[in-house]
Amino acid sequence: MSERISLFLKKLEDNKGSLLNRFSLAQAFFEEGKYNQAIPHLKECVQGRADWMMAYLFLAKAYIANGQEEFAREPLDVTIKLAKEQSHEDPENEAKALLFEINKGN
Repeated sequence: MSERISLFLKKLEDNKGSLLNRFSLAQAFFEEGKYNQAIPHLKECVQGRADWMMAYLFLAKAYIANGQEEFAREPLDVTIKLAKEQSHEDPENEAKALLFEINKGN
């Protein structure tokens, strides 16, 4: 287990309610290719904060990287909606491109 994952596991253990620590842990898992471990933490983040655009985007990307494209559509749709509301073009464009790729494959 990497130092970064260990660090955020400890931080989350010390403060179980911290969505920021949970998100950081999920990112660390994601960066190491441990998508199955990132997904539950990202789900908790979006359940805890329905307006967390980047958590939705990372959730979708983790599903895609894990070969679960069918589960990525909803978080991508939410990412696009939130990105428009929050005026964030780059995440909106990334989510649209990912959604296009998923739909192209079906």
